[in-house]
Amino acid sequence: MCTPFVRKEANRLNWLIKGQLIDIKASDSVVESIYESYFKRLWNNIERMEYGSIGFEAAYKAREAEVINAELEFVANRGYD
Repeated sequence: MCTPFVRKEANRLNWLIKGQLIDIKASDSVVESIYESYFKRLWNNIERMEYGSIGFEAAYKAREAEVINAELEFVANRGYD
């Protein structure tokens, strides 16, 4: 299982390379492979790290809110009764 740190870092590295977040439905193994691959690709690329991260935090916070809302909808529809 992928930790929240690895998931966020994989999304950050994907943002630096592709300018978008990883698909929300991506499995843990896909996220971990993206993390390892893009980490190697961006190693020592300081220039890209500076200007490429613009907008990532806002996009990731929106993704986190989307995930929480989806979980709440599932619980609200299913209920605990």
